[in-house]
Amino acid sequence: MPLRVLARLPIVLAAIAAGRASAAQPFALELRGGASVLAGPESLRVEYLGDNDSLGWATAPNGLPYDRWVTNGTKLFTRWPVAPPAWLPAESRLLLGWSLGQNIYTPRTAHLETVAELEGDRPYSGCLAGSFTADVVLPKSPLAFTSGGAPYTELGLEVSAGTQGPWSFAGLVQHTAHFAYLKLQGHDMPPIQGWGVAETAPGLTADLSAYAETSLASLEWKGPAFLSVLGSRPGLHWLAGGRLDAGSLLVAQSVSTTVLAGLLGDPLARRPARLPVAAFLYARAEGRHVGWNASIERPVVDGTVVAAREPWVGEVAVGAVLRLWVVEVGYSQVYRTNETASLPAPLRSGQLLGQWSLAVVF
Repeated sequence: MPLRVLARLPIVLAAIAAGRASAAQPFALELRGGASVLAGPESLRVEYLGDNDSLGWATAPNGLPYDRWVTNGTKLFTRWPVAPPAWLPAESRLLLGWSLGQNIYTPRTAHLETVAELEGDRPYSGCLAGSFTADVVLPKSPLAFTSGGAPYTELGLEVSAGTQGPWSFAGLVQHTAHFAYLKLQGHDMPPIQGWGVAETAPGLTADLSAYAETSLASLEWKGPAFLSVLGSRPGLHWLAGGRLDAGSLLVAQSVSTTVLAGLLGDPLARRPARLPVAAFLYARAEGRHVGWNASIERPVVDGTVVAAREPWVGEVAVGAVLRLWVVEVGYSQVYRTNETASLPAPLRSGQLLGQWSLAVVF
């Protein structure tokens, strides 16, 4: 990759006011990351992404299967390609996008009402944020040890801003989702528990993230002739990535590796597809050093700091993506290790969540 390209890339990304960086499937939790560039060509993508702890098959240490720690995430995301600058290598792609998302966190159970009941657990917390994105996909992979295939490098930058604590409306959303059925039955909803008392203080947020991912190995087979109509080929990608997060919500550095296999699109969109189809499985592992996590360490509304972060966090996920023409669906199971160092020892366990996506891709 020419040095002048590397030198100019951060400048052009910043000038574009980039936001939510695209990542290989599956998405990292907290709505960090976008759709894989291996799902086929796109001129416009509109996507819904959600994750929820009720979709993890493992039971919590307290016997409750959900409403603990990372409780729910929701994001609406759109992305579209634009012409890349002339100084980028030929066949490069430039993708811009924006998103709006909300994350909800609770202690080990959503029935705790006071700060004293937390006993070192993370407080109730939430964030509501919008972001702008830019991603550059380059036809180069300096770390690849295979020849052929479709190796690539993806670089992204993210700028997001929003609100946290009570200003994120996380408590209202969770409470309504749980008890709105009572209104439909003609009954009153119970009062909100914990939120507004054992919840992180309100405030504005501003965050910046930089992201890179590159092929370590890329294999593909041309396959039968009819696959040219679909724009995809049987293949395998092994990717390595890194990410830096800095801001009011999260300060962290992470490295990841992802393996994807199946019927894959061209990451550089060089193959025409009259009827785009992609179908692949993936496995992803991430290790993260956390210097600040506002959903755990930020003082609650009375000014008290009630919990401490775990500085080292791991995450693994497996899942699948299926695209048929303009419709794309995905699902994964994600396991995250304990994030709260101040938890009592018997409660320091990981968490399993389900994550899904639904997109219309033109």
